[in-house]
Order: sequence, then C-alpha cells, then structure tokens
Amino acid sequence: MALLTDTERERRRLRAQERASARASRMGSPPPVDLDAPPVLAVWRGSDLPQPRTGAVGVPLVEGVTSVFLGAVLYVPVALFTSYAPWNYVVAGLLVAVLSYALWSRQVVVGPEFVAVRKFGPFRVAPAASIVAGGMRPSQRGGVMVLTTGDGRTMRLRRVEYTSPAVNAELRRILLVSDRPYDERIMAMLDLPWREDFGHHRYLLDAVQ
Repeated sequence: MALLTDTERERRRLRAQERASARASRMGSPPPVDLDAPPVLAVWRGSDLPQPRTGAVGVPLVEGVTSVFLGAVLYVPVALFTSYAPWNYVVAGLLVAVLSYALWSRQVVVGPEFVAVRKFGPFRVAPAASIVAGGMRPSQRGGVMVLTTGDGRTMRLRRVEYTSPAVNAELRRILLVSDRPYDERIMAMLDLPWREDFGHHRYLLDAVQ
C-alpha cells in the first residue's frame, strides 16, 4: 500500500509539473503549484458531494431559455439553405438537446470545506485547502473568477455564480479563514475587509492573469 501511495504521489508530481510548464508557456509566468495540497476530486452525482452544502447556483432560467432560443434562430439560415431537408429537424433537435444539457449541467456548489464546479461532465470538487491562487479575468458579462488549485488546474466561476449571495458569502469565508493575501479587486468582489499587509500582493485570486 505504501508503494502504491508513493507511486501515485510521484504521478501527481509529474502531472502537476507538466501542467505548470504548459501554462507557463501560454501565460508567460508559472502558476503556483502545491504538491502537498489535497487532491481535486471528480464526482458525477450531486448527491455524492461533500456535506454540508451552504450554497448552489446554476444557469438562470432566463439565460437558459434565451440561449436555446438564439441557438434555434441561428440554425434557420442552414435550414433555408438546404430547403428544409428532412434531416434538418434531426440535427436541429440534437443541437437543442446538447445546448440544453450544457446549460443544465453548469452548476457551482460550495460548502465550508469545498468548492465544486460542473461543466458538461462531472463536478470538480476542490477542497478549500487546495485553492492556492487565482484571479479576475475580464469578460463581456462582468468578469470571471479563476481559482487555481494545488495541482495547477483552474476552476472558473462566472459573475452570475460568484455574486450569488450564498456562494459569495462562502467564498469570502474560505478566503478569510485561509488567511491568504488578496488585492482590491477581490476585496470588491467578495466584500473583504481592507488589510494593509495584503493590499499590494498578487497571490490568491489575483495571481493568474
């Protein structure tokens, strides 16, 4: 068992180094990697997520309905170009089904000890202690919060997700308990208190640009 544990630890170390090198080449600076951080887990069923859960948010109903409607409208030119061939209805139905599943599956769940994000596949469950860095990235919808875990991977939360009251409050609590540095942008997003010793650092929630 000890041999298996050592082998798995070595595999994790090599995978983390590969991801760090790849990200460094793309972004110009290496992300923080903490090999001692708890691993990020993959969970398929929401019922298998850790307890307790203090907040959850998905795609708003209005956004979901609007996205499906726009997807259907954008397919109309294809149908016109093909003179409404019978196969168009099958393709359009499949596209609507895939888009609907993608919107339904998108979900963020948080608890006192974890942050879980699902997109298409399983939930990626990051223990609170594994979140070592991150940042704010601009977007057309108000910015994206990027959390980096100890293995070098990232988790992205849209504005509609990290501004949800329950999720926002839990992220704020996790950051305060961790005693990690933060800057004015994260302070504004999570309503964090000003700290002179953290004011100019660029680590947790501001290191990934």
